[in-house]
Amino acid sequence: MIFSLIVGILVCIFLYNRYFPVVGISALQSIDIHSDSVLLDLRDYQTTAKEQIPDAINIPYAYLNRYYLEIPNKKLLIIATDSIEKNLAIRFLKKRKFVILGFIICDRKRSDKQWSMTSKQKTG
Repeated sequence: MIFSLIVGILVCIFLYNRYFPVVGISALQSIDIHSDSVLLDLRDYQTTAKEQIPDAINIPYAYLNRYYLEIPNKKLLIIATDSIEKNLAIRFLKKRKFVILGFIICDRKRSDKQWSMTSKQKTG
């Protein structure tokens, strides 16, 4: 009885971390680059080689645990391939005290022409 309860709780935690969106982080319609924010591209190297996003730091999710210290201490805009990758990465980064402004899911059907990027300087 206790064993099945523990297994059930572990399965729920696993499903929650992967499939439930992080509260307070919303999808962005366009990427607004401010001087105090950084684009973090979580897509794999093969995808980013074909579809490069200017000024983005490319650290695939599989390498995030190893290379998260290379991410500047600025607000992050996340670019991910799917919602599972996005959810896992945002939870990982929030545990390490990064501030996440939002995310964009970049599916494989999206072309480079559909990226809407604007650069804004921070005004005091």
